[in-house]
Amino acid sequence: MINWALKEKGVTNWRVGVLGGLSAVMLKKRYHIDLRKNQGFMSVNFSGTNKRWQDSVNISLRPLLENIKKAGLLNDRIYRRALAGIDSGRYQADVVMVRSLGEMSFRLEWLAPAKLLPVAKQLHEAGIVSDSLFIGFENDIKAEKIESVIELNKYCRLDRIISMAKYPDDPNIWLEQLHRDIASILPNLNFTGFSYTAIPDTSYSLPGVRFMISLNCNGRTYKHLSPSFLTRDGEVKPGHIFLEDFYRIFNKILTDQQSPLRLHSIIYTYGNDGDNYSRWAFIALNAKQAEAIMAGPCLSYMFATTEDYDNTLTSAKIDSLVAGWRDIGLFAHLSDAEISKAMDKAIAADRYPADVLLNNFPGVVYTMDSIFNSPELSYKMLLFQLAKITHGKFSPVKISEHKDKNGLTLRYFSNGKPHSYRFRSKFWMGDKNLPAFIRGLGTENGLDGNFYMLPYREGVIYLTKQQHSAALEKGLLELESGGKSGKKLH
Repeated sequence: MINWALKEKGVTNWRVGVLGGLSAVMLKKRYHIDLRKNQGFMSVNFSGTNKRWQDSVNISLRPLLENIKKAGLLNDRIYRRALAGIDSGRYQADVVMVRSLGEMSFRLEWLAPAKLLPVAKQLHEAGIVSDSLFIGFENDIKAEKIESVIELNKYCRLDRIISMAKYPDDPNIWLEQLHRDIASILPNLNFTGFSYTAIPDTSYSLPGVRFMISLNCNGRTYKHLSPSFLTRDGEVKPGHIFLEDFYRIFNKILTDQQSPLRLHSIIYTYGNDGDNYSRWAFIALNAKQAEAIMAGPCLSYMFATTEDYDNTLTSAKIDSLVAGWRDIGLFAHLSDAEISKAMDKAIAADRYPADVLLNNFPGVVYTMDSIFNSPELSYKMLLFQLAKITHGKFSPVKISEHKDKNGLTLRYFSNGKPHSYRFRSKFWMGDKNLPAFIRGLGTENGLDGNFYMLPYREGVIYLTKQQHSAALEKGLLELESGGKSGKKLH
């Protein structure tokens, strides 16, 4: 009766629904946990257990498994795996086994041949799976040998599945070995001179660490700054890493080599078992393949990280741009040590558009989203921040805001003269006149230069007339003027 009702309601796998309901009843009855009120993950830990205790648990699990099988809730495949799980001591309680049966039923249905064969065909047509591997791929799907969605990766031509659990906890070992394993995807990514620096990160409430990676390839040093990883007992262990972006250092090498390929981290969706969350999947793709994998049947199973296939922003191009920016005086307020440190950050950053690299040099660009780091979201604060990037050329004082029902008036003094500007919105984020206000500040205040909008991240830069002319002539900056972009940095 229950089976019929679930089928009538359109539940994809009615067995999953029944097993989920059974485990919920067991949790509520035995552990007083009501999943309808307490959402979240369940973790079971029976410390201090021994083989005799586990054997007694297994004795009760076998008849329970038999009854579940007789009720038609398990197919032979899941039943055999559950028996093996009991024999290996995987289940420390009956509710753990029942929840595992539900997860297994859902996962294996998602990996059924009728659903996976179109995925294999799409990967083959895109050239991600070779002709020879495709035959074995299809045969393994039909034989139901694929039991976790991450296994799809191993049939791809240029792939690696990396288990973080295989590495020792010592970062002096696992960091380099991880990079060597990723580099082995392509023969032209071999490197020497690997080193790293652990940088404490206090930007969050919990302590973290970022890794500055450095390695040499083809006579050039490449760097990459990792995201922040939470520390446990002062360490970052490979099994604790939840976000993998170390591979991006190799995309910088591929850009310099003018390669059509980029490395992608592949995030697999439904159909992963618990063990595979400690494994990372990587594939080398060209632009068309990356586009293909994000559509059709594949999109239901796998997600490829977004990478830039533009080969124009090479390391040599970055060196040339930074030298040009320095020549026109954009870094005149910085010491040699500050410029060197900023250059390290720029090299370590992802290959964003060139204008974004300027953000690594303090006091050169103000990005509009930086205001969110300020406790005061006001025109007054915005004007103050814009003045800072002129380094004394623009020094507004007595800045005040006057709000009324129709908007806001900003008033300030500059060089002893009063200035005012009327905004329709009380909040600068929603005011359409803001770009015109920023662009007109130079003329309004008699400056030997002006503020210019950069096309990415709503950045603003102050340039003297001489700097502006040189930047455009030498192709050092892409500027927006009146809503139109200037010369591309290619």
